[in-house]
Amino acid sequence: MTEFTPLHSNLTTTPVLYLNPNAPASDLHGCAVQRFKATRDLMHSLNCLSLKGVNDQDLQHIVNAAHLLLQDGCDALDALQWRLEG
Repeated sequence: MTEFTPLHSNLTTTPVLYLNPNAPASDLHGCAVQRFKATRDLMHSLNCLSLKGVNDQDLQHIVNAAHLLLQDGCDALDALQWRLEG
């Protein structure tokens, strides 16, 4: 049976979201790339906007989304690194 690893982005005492560290290396890499590119695109859109009308709560929502995507991508890369080193 596969041992799933909880994602670091879980904020509850009982993890809800997990990563399969035994997934094919190409799938772990693809998962990380997808999240990094989504974060890149989100930041690009933010960079192109005028921040004059953006309130603190809106900015916090964008930062939170970017953090979750980056953390999940890092978790996938960490699992891939453990596989490559193992």
